[in-house]
Amino acid sequence: MTLLFVAGLILSIIYSYIILPKECDDEPKINPNFYPIMFKGMLIVPITKKKALHIHHWLIYLFICFSGLFFKIPKIIMGFSFGLLVQGLLYKDCLKFICDNPYN
Repeated sequence: MTLLFVAGLILSIIYSYIILPKECDDEPKINPNFYPIMFKGMLIVPITKKKALHIHHWLIYLFICFSGLFFKIPKIIMGFSFGLLVQGLLYKDCLKFICDNPYN
């Protein structure tokens, strides 16, 4: 591991501790709303009036980590992404993608 990767990993731990919720039902400290893709800082896309798709942050960071196999992505970004990928998988609802539509 390079020093920049480790620095990114440490930054992801700090970010997780300061911004992200400790439990899966809590809200993050920064929680903007942008209908129809973001609700309280979470990527939630309405499917029907009752159901929505929750795109967990760990999926985004998995995509970034996977992209690093094919593209030159800075090591600090890779470390940060890897840290948030692991952190996101620690939530008990990490594999729950369909949720109640919060926009109604």
